[in-house]
Amino acid sequence: MGKKVRKYKNVEIVLEPDGFSIHTIELSRKVSQTEWKQIKSDLYDYNEQYSENIIHPDGLYHGCHICTRYAEAGIRIRLEHIKDKNETKGHYIRMIINPRRLIFMDTTYLGILPNEEESIELLEKCFREVLKKSLFDGDISHYYLSRVDLCTNIRCSNKKVFRELVRVLRKTATPKKYQRLFYQHKNKKKANKYNKHYIRLACGQQELVIYDKTYQLIENNLVIDYEDLPAGVLRVEVHYGRDKLRNIEKKCKADDPLDLLWLLMQESEERILKLVEKCYPDLPYLSYEDGQQAIQNSSLHADTKEQMLTLLDQMQRKQTIDKAVQYMEKKGYKTKSLLKRFQSLGLNPIPLRKGYAAKKMPSLLYILKSVGTQPVKIELAYWKQK
Repeated sequence: MGKKVRKYKNVEIVLEPDGFSIHTIELSRKVSQTEWKQIKSDLYDYNEQYSENIIHPDGLYHGCHICTRYAEAGIRIRLEHIKDKNETKGHYIRMIINPRRLIFMDTTYLGILPNEEESIELLEKCFREVLKKSLFDGDISHYYLSRVDLCTNIRCSNKKVFRELVRVLRKTATPKKYQRLFYQHKNKKKANKYNKHYIRLACGQQELVIYDKTYQLIENNLVIDYEDLPAGVLRVEVHYGRDKLRNIEKKCKADDPLDLLWLLMQESEERILKLVEKCYPDLPYLSYEDGQQAIQNSSLHADTKEQMLTLLDQMQRKQTIDKAVQYMEKKGYKTKSLLKRFQSLGLNPIPLRKGYAAKKMPSLLYILKSVGTQPVKIELAYWKQK
């Protein structure tokens, strides 16, 4: 029998070619009750006349209808009748658009809109062309932006490294003023499985959403035959709702939706990094043993060390820091400044799983700041039979 030798290998995390840009937008337009009813009536008449189903009632929201006529072009349309006193009453046309798909209809679901001024020109042109002979207004300037998703994708060719990255990101603490939201599905097992690949942190009209894009493509049957699906693609999105967009419009004096889109595309990297920094500490993930040693070798008080070691231990079992802290508080531990203690040591309270081939994983912020100029390398060390 041959002896075992220590082997080393570097795994790279790289930025997808589209860089930082925009993935999804929602255009909205308030219309008169008469126009809204006429459009709805004509669409349902088309259903009957041609035995198609291009429009149907939204089963979740009474008074809303979904038009799928232009779904292949990346446009999903909602006809909304809002009666709620807490919202702006009226009749609305809302268009959720994948701009890349609208411009390049044979594109995959992996890419995002190229961050170039030409993309804005093509978006306006293709929007007008697709809706030219339709019941809907094809002039983007007649709409306002009610949602914009800033986006970037990073790729990892090693499945084990990618899965570990998703796992540690999922365990993060929910920042103050933010709420952690979960993917909902009538099948709880499916929802729980999906949430292992999905993180959503929301504060008002602003959200940070991080998920395993590869898993999402497979789950939703969006993998196209010719698409070369990688081992792992992590998608990082920043979602802006209408109130947030209105504030940006006022501040930058960008009244036209296309002008605002181009501004957000240019600022997408800065804005994504800013929100990631707010939600994730810029601390590397270390092995459990190295984390223990760093705490024990520190000059902190013995009680503080005990609390930190307990949290580190619990993070091997608990799904999130929030749940670990709740457990410790029930046991009588004081946790008020515990995370700040880890920050002061430059130590992430989330350890890498036991048996993981790397001793260190960089923070998400470090990865996103670095991949734009060069790949991020992670060294794996493992034993191999010689």
